[in-house]
Amino acid sequence: MSDLKTYSQEILDWLLEKSNPSVRYLTLVNILNKSDDADEVIEARKDLMEQGAVKKILSHQAPDGGFVSETMIKRYGELIARSGYQPNYRGTIWQALFLAQLGADKDDERIKKLCQFILDANYSEKYKVLGIYAQRQDGLVTIPCFTANMVWALSKFGFHDDQRVQDSLRWLLKYQRFDDGDFKTPQEWPYRGNRDRCFSKHSCYIGCTQALKAMTVIPENDRSPEIEDFIKKGVDFVLLHKIYKRSRGHGEPIRKDYELLAFPLTYQDDILQILETLLFFNIRDRAIDATIEFILSKRTDNDRWRLEKTVSSSWSYAQFGKKGEESKWITYRAINILKKYHETLISGGGFEWQNS
Repeated sequence: MSDLKTYSQEILDWLLEKSNPSVRYLTLVNILNKSDDADEVIEARKDLMEQGAVKKILSHQAPDGGFVSETMIKRYGELIARSGYQPNYRGTIWQALFLAQLGADKDDERIKKLCQFILDANYSEKYKVLGIYAQRQDGLVTIPCFTANMVWALSKFGFHDDQRVQDSLRWLLKYQRFDDGDFKTPQEWPYRGNRDRCFSKHSCYIGCTQALKAMTVIPENDRSPEIEDFIKKGVDFVLLHKIYKRSRGHGEPIRKDYELLAFPLTYQDDILQILETLLFFNIRDRAIDATIEFILSKRTDNDRWRLEKTVSSSWSYAQFGKKGEESKWITYRAINILKKYHETLISGGGFEWQNS
């Protein structure tokens, strides 16, 4: 294993600069393990709501909590505009996903209104799940990555116990699949037969990793045998693919952009997020070791990491850096993963997975 030095004081000082209050806050909490009531954490949390990307995003929020403009309504119609999936990445649901990654304060009234707006616009009473165009008369569109992302983001913002979030979690447990080429897709809802891109004979890898990430919001003491079995199936599936590679072939990535370190994440996770999910469940495996080596190989001579993928500034309300440049966001995320990985190794803990 390569040198596991995760950061120098110089890098730490860089991440703690006040120019990026979100990175500062998350570094204090997740890397330095500062408590929520520490003065510097309270200050950083206040700053991130009043400066930078969070402020820019929330400046576009409507009084009802959503991010729906008259231009969007004219282009997509009110129902589609209010559902918030379109346009990418200015619709309402994307703002919730971005704000959750930015560490936005769940106790802020604007965040509460945003979550309530999403629940009201996207929950189907008929199907008991959060889906796209939930109020459309000709039926709900269910996309596992969407449902899983909303369960994750809404739970991050304190809505885990909302019945609509719980229903959506149960939907994932019931319908999400982890098939590797041997599934014959039914025609019955929520499946769509041969037209189904999410539940085809090989389950969409994006949906699988997002569904597994959604399970991280469930407290360990609340995990039923059904949930534990779901987590095991998800972990097996991810490790079968060596984190981001095709299950059949010669080590090719499932998608080329899985090798790119990204911020913010949209409907697709990157290898840093997939690793974070596995390490959350205390998994140890040779595929994790190899992916850690790959991440370390991307480190610059300055012990930093570059932003390799992001959303276009013309498609979002905030800018998150320029591709190819050293990035506080990617450096923070990489160091956070290395820290979690190192803690698993030195603790002697972790469950050594048997399928690799």
